[in-house]
Amino acid sequence: MPPRTSGLATVLALWAAMWAVNFLWLERDTRLPAWDMALHQSYALNYWPGAPSDGTPLPPAERSGTYPPWVHLMIALSYFVFHPGPHIAVLANIPATLLLLWCVYLLGEDLAGASAGRWACVLTALIPFMIWMSRETILDYWLAAWTAAGLVALRRTDRFQSHGQSLWFGVICALGLLTKWFFAALLVFPVLAVCIRSRIWRSETRLIHLADAAMIAGLGAGVWYLPNLPRLGRYFLENAAIGAREGEPPVFSFQSLIYYLRLLEGYQLFGLLFLVLGISVIVAWKRRLVRDGWFLAAAVIGGWVAMTLLRTKDPRFTLPLLGPLMVIAGAWVAAWTQTAGMRILQAGLIVVLVFQAYAANFGVRGLPEAIVLARGYQGSLRWDWNLYLQNYFHILGPPRREDWKQEEILRRLATDARDRKVEPSLALIPDLPRFNAENFRLMARLRGIPARIAHLQAGPDGMVPFAGYDYVIMAEGDQGMSWSTVYSRALNQYVVDHPDVFRLVELYLLPGGSSARLYFIARGVREADAPPDRRAMP
Repeated sequence: MPPRTSGLATVLALWAAMWAVNFLWLERDTRLPAWDMALHQSYALNYWPGAPSDGTPLPPAERSGTYPPWVHLMIALSYFVFHPGPHIAVLANIPATLLLLWCVYLLGEDLAGASAGRWACVLTALIPFMIWMSRETILDYWLAAWTAAGLVALRRTDRFQSHGQSLWFGVICALGLLTKWFFAALLVFPVLAVCIRSRIWRSETRLIHLADAAMIAGLGAGVWYLPNLPRLGRYFLENAAIGAREGEPPVFSFQSLIYYLRLLEGYQLFGLLFLVLGISVIVAWKRRLVRDGWFLAAAVIGGWVAMTLLRTKDPRFTLPLLGPLMVIAGAWVAAWTQTAGMRILQAGLIVVLVFQAYAANFGVRGLPEAIVLARGYQGSLRWDWNLYLQNYFHILGPPRREDWKQEEILRRLATDARDRKVEPSLALIPDLPRFNAENFRLMARLRGIPARIAHLQAGPDGMVPFAGYDYVIMAEGDQGMSWSTVYSRALNQYVVDHPDVFRLVELYLLPGGSSARLYFIARGVREADAPPDRRAMP
């Protein structure tokens, strides 16, 4: 079988296997998506003509909020082909998986040979974090696919000597930028490396090809970016402040420097695959297993530096670097001496990685949920060095058949509001992964229940935090992420202490033994209690 055909067969087999696993997982899970995932699914409804509206129709450039629209358009396409739903939205990632694996293969084939490309695909498909993210409606999974495609297209420009390939590179850059702005930070360093090493300034033709690619990328992405520039400026400033609130380390600090190295080992690859990668880097450098290693180094190190310089940090931000990193690991594994012993070792590696992936996605009873090698940095979360994990902070991991009562609460809210002739406006005090304002909004949109919903984060100041809402939900026990629920317990106490204002509508039992209470806020009492300049608008 020709190498390219063999590579395509490997990619298709891995793609089919990944989504067979995902379909099995989705069939066993009944929960609504967590925070950002629910937000992106709600934005996708803005692009679907049949979706119930939650207010005044937005102009096209604003329908995805402060995020570029590509992923939301793909989710909307899934809604259109099937029907709107949380698990249907995940199908938008199916073509991203195929694009990612194929481009990882092409990159590996180009830099280290067809066998290395196939092994890079296998290792990429078995990354626990990559499998987790393939089921989540986040921007970074599609971003990983476009980043791999961008690196392949950049290589094929032949240092911008090919005009046709340069134009294709511009198209891919436009699509990458329309997926997430991080795409620019991930591609700028390899582009600079190509330009500097080839001394592109000495060739007018190549400069023109580069300019054409930049023009296509700018015009394609500018359709969305130009109208949103003022909002993006504010968003980036607010996002940096969020990083500080979450307790992430200052940018120019040792903990910031090693932050993504720790996340790579402890939350993305886990111990064994991280060890394979570490040895691969050394061996590949010494034995020159990767052609044009400077190109791969520019892509990985450049993207790594760019993400490190952001105050807000998350494992998904470096997801696009995992495929290129596996090219290095694939080059080493492919270079193992082809003896019976080495083939057994390769097969053993796959067996262990498959078992590890199974544990991370479905759980294995009898094994610890995590084996911590060393305690790590403590912000709002503690980021450890782990041998392996069976879940990601109990947000990602095995499927669960749980009902968090969003639909039941919203229907009760709508009925009660209609009976009382008040606005169905709901304030949530908790901010739990599966019980938060974003997935309440998503459920309200999906079921056509008109409701204004928000999460309260203001400190207790009498009735002021509740101004403008007719209903409030409080939950017992855990309130959610510490940085977004600083005042939740105080707000809960205020609700309990004022039964004349907060009148219980219904009590709901939640998974895990906790409960939530839906209260009506007696408007007349509330407004009399509030200062004149802070009273709720009618």
